[in-house]
Amino acid sequence: MKSDELLAAAEATSIAEGIDEWHGLMKVLLKHLSALPIPQEIQSSLQTAESYWNGDGTVDANDLETARLNAWEYLDKFPTGADLKSREGRTARALLCVTQPDGDIEIRSLKAEWFAAMIWNES
Repeated sequence: MKSDELLAAAEATSIAEGIDEWHGLMKVLLKHLSALPIPQEIQSSLQTAESYWNGDGTVDANDLETARLNAWEYLDKFPTGADLKSREGRTARALLCVTQPDGDIEIRSLKAEWFAAMIWNES
């Protein structure tokens, strides 16, 4: 899948669910992430992101930031550059995409490109 396909799916999701396009993109990315094997060390980060973007009122932006930090701590365990050469590292980097509470159209496009590059080696 390419980044433009992710953005089109995000737009369709936002229209169908009556949410903004950033939120729509996060839901699309989470759908793809949930189908992947997620390293145990960052399972909680994925669960937090899912709760946040699905509107669980008990999870807020601070929790999302904690999830982001947890993913970075996991990535810091890899030697420099090695995370990009492993499925686990690339998945963790893709997970970082859904731990930012908002963004504009340019950041939305960059997130879609980065996610596609990490998951499918596409842009």
